[in-house]
Amino acid sequence: MAEDEGAAVARRQAARLATMAGLARPVQHEINNLLTVIFANLEMLKRTAAEGAPQRQLDRVGEAARRFEASSRGFLSLSRRPVPGVSAFALGELLAALRPLLVVLLPAPAMLAVEPGAEGWPVLMDRALLDEALIVLAREAGEALPRGGVLSLSSSNRPGPPEVAELAVRWPAEVDLPATGALRDIVRNAGGRVEEEAADGAVLLRLGLPRSAAVPE
Repeated sequence: MAEDEGAAVARRQAARLATMAGLARPVQHEINNLLTVIFANLEMLKRTAAEGAPQRQLDRVGEAARRFEASSRGFLSLSRRPVPGVSAFALGELLAALRPLLVVLLPAPAMLAVEPGAEGWPVLMDRALLDEALIVLAREAGEALPRGGVLSLSSSNRPGPPEVAELAVRWPAEVDLPATGALRDIVRNAGGRVEEEAADGAVLLRLGLPRSAAVPE
């Protein structure tokens, strides 16, 4: 009976996620329309506003609107992937898409450094699991990092053999981040390798995933 109830709950959750995923695209379209109006009117106001304080205030409004656009785009992009499953993707593209969401989980934007590698090799794994693990890591780092501490995420290609796409995670050595354990497990389960080193007061976790011949979706 308990298993039947658990299966029913799982089906309802899956249906709810599917519904949210269906809403993501029209909601993003509406947000884009509203932001287009905001940006267009900001530009008109900037042309007519006096130099000095009015221009600076309009610049701040524009920056806030751009940050809102990036955050909403990242959240809605994530919500369009409700069903876990193996797919091909580039780590750099994943980091670029997640950055607007991760930055809001830390007390200050300067506490997160994201460097998506250009033209990253594709990897084949469950992207939803990696998304979730990085979000949990950023939330944990936001609570644990000291003032001035930085969580760094970067991706790059490492020639072989074997050829791997690498996700590097760096944080202050005095900080304990248990959420990195989930990242280690995800990479190992995907056939990747995990290396860790400590230097210059920081921990560097290197997560290597085998290069895939599959074309990113």
